[in-house]
Amino acid sequence: MPVFSAATPVVLLAQWVDSHAIWVLLLLLLLAAGMLRWRAQGRAAWLWQDRSADLRPGGNWLLVVAGLAGAVLALLVVGVQQSQSLQSPQGLMALDLKLQRAVSAGLPPSLQPLVQGWTMLGDLRVMGLLSLVVGLWLLWRRQGLQLLSWVVAVAGTGLWVRFIKGTLQRARPLDGLVYEAGFSFPSGHSAGTAAIFGMLAWLVARRLPPHWRPWVFAVAALLALSTGLSRVLLSVHHASDVLAGLCLGLGWTALVLWLTDRVEHGGGALRALQAEAQLPLR
Repeated sequence: MPVFSAATPVVLLAQWVDSHAIWVLLLLLLLAAGMLRWRAQGRAAWLWQDRSADLRPGGNWLLVVAGLAGAVLALLVVGVQQSQSLQSPQGLMALDLKLQRAVSAGLPPSLQPLVQGWTMLGDLRVMGLLSLVVGLWLLWRRQGLQLLSWVVAVAGTGLWVRFIKGTLQRARPLDGLVYEAGFSFPSGHSAGTAAIFGMLAWLVARRLPPHWRPWVFAVAALLALSTGLSRVLLSVHHASDVLAGLCLGLGWTALVLWLTDRVEHGGGALRALQAEAQLPLR
């Protein structure tokens, strides 16, 4: 007779999401679109107390970042697919193995506990708790647009990771210094930290004077890059897994922030919807 624990429903839910990740992502986007229409029509007005900020990248810079990150991710997907069809390590896999041996060989045993602790920044439990805290804070502050952006960026990144992992099913390196279950490509730690710290940097920077903002984004980039590096140092991910995760988190977050800027400041079809509802977008 099967034994069920308190964690069994969570495990079953995670398995179901893994199997239907792309449909859950589409549902998330539909719900987000519905919330934005509510905002434009003045419904649930208590939630939309966001105030416009002057933190706006010039032109379509965020779209360029999203496009470049998406292009690199697509190339890595093709490289992984080709390398998995070969009998011996060639192409991207051969390069990954060389990088893995070079990087992991340079990690002194005395630093392994430090790296194992640092990599916890990207652990699902840590990221989940941080996401919940930030989400509740934005809800309490009635920052509805920023909350919606936070949920779509963070949850959307996680769903993309689950979908791509399940599609490619790339095996992890064999000699990992810590045990990690699941598939390898892309790195969920890298994608998650890129999205969460990128969004956190945006949330914090819009509330700070302009001269502090570059430092905030620099710290966010350092945290995401160092977490990704820790995955290679521990030999639980190939270098291409980490690069793909960083590109996924960065590209998706940049796209979400570009759309958020369009909603916050108006433009195109959003301006027409605003005029129809006769409710200024703040």
